Amino acid sequence: MRSVAAFVFAAFATLAMPTARAEAADPLAESYQLQTSNDTAGAVKAMRKAVDAAPGVYFLRLRLAYLASLTGDYAGAAEAYRVAAKLAPAAIEPLLGQQLALVSLAKWDDAEAVAAKILASDPNSYLARSRLAWTRYQKKNFRGAAEVYAALLVMYPGDVDMRLGLGWSLLGLGRKDDAQKAFREVLAMVPAQAGATAGLAAASK
Repeated sequence: MRSVAAFVFAAFATLAMPTARAEAADPLAESYQLQTSNDTAGAVKAMRKAVDAAPGVYFLRLRLAYLASLTGDYAGAAEAYRVAAKLAPAAIEPLLGQQLALVSLAKWDDAEAVAAKILASDPNSYLARSRLAWTRYQKKNFRGAAEVYAALLVMYPGDVDMRLGLGWSLLGLGRKDDAQKAFREVLAMVPAQAGATAGLAAASK
């Protein structure tokens, strides 16, 4: 007859073993463990397994995209966010992630197209609009960039970055006096701000 101690040990072993197997077989849980251990690349691999096992699950695609962006794989992130957006057509968060990834890739036309989708649902999205302004500036659409920066400053008049972007956009349009005004306003808020100092010097030539 088995002793009480042996019985208790066997019972605990039986309980623990399925849990260990379940954790090992769960790539989503593994991705969190690896991320906590600062193994982001390993976390991405785990999430790819999770996505392969359940390709239609929105959150798995979203997390894969997020982890990919942490590793600097913006192309992979953009694609994962794109698929996530298809799985949740009314969601804005995957589009915001996709927009940021495309901006990071300097794919300005694609980033602008995604911005349009976001703003169709959320016209006042700060993130979408500020990235759109930067996208247009990079495309040398200085007029379009200035319009977005100016509109944002109506709602966020204390936003130094948006005022700085407006100054550089106005300078791109050749409106040096207006650009100087914007740069001086930035310097009044943040004395010796490097971008505004450089912009003011360029607008004064």
